[in-house]
Amino acid sequence: MKQHTRTLPLQSCVILLACSMSLVLALAGTGCRSFSGPASASFASVTIPNRSAEEIAAATAQVFAADGYRGGMTGSGQMVFEKEASRAASISREGLVGTHYGAQTINRVRAEVVSLGGGTYRLQCKAFMVTGGSDPFFQDEVPLANFRSGPYQLLLNKVKKQLK
Repeated sequence: MKQHTRTLPLQSCVILLACSMSLVLALAGTGCRSFSGPASASFASVTIPNRSAEEIAAATAQVFAADGYRGGMTGSGQMVFEKEASRAASISREGLVGTHYGAQTINRVRAEVVSLGGGTYRLQCKAFMVTGGSDPFFQDEVPLANFRSGPYQLLLNKVKKQLK
């Protein structure tokens, strides 16, 4: 009796290898940062020693205001900053017709100062794209993926530099 061994054609092997490499690169592209520390700090964060939470919050408000954001402290101890998203973001989220008739997407950043003990704090934030108008009942807040944290990490780095 003759046994048949089945082999994958070369094209299938190349496709399988390419998919495997893509997965490895995608996981490597997230960086170690997203796997270290608490999940709440995985988007963008900085550690600031020898400053009070009030000093950090004030510097954060200044840096975000200089970048065009409005907002500040909320009753829950968080800081919330907002600014109008780009026209392209509004068109992609609200649609061409909606944007034409005034619908706007908002870029919202929620920041928080967390005590790490010993006079050291972590300033962390998470960013969202918000659609649905100004009424909170109708708003849809969609978190940005971690790979889009670059601009927000730069803002937090400015806060840290300002406090040195």
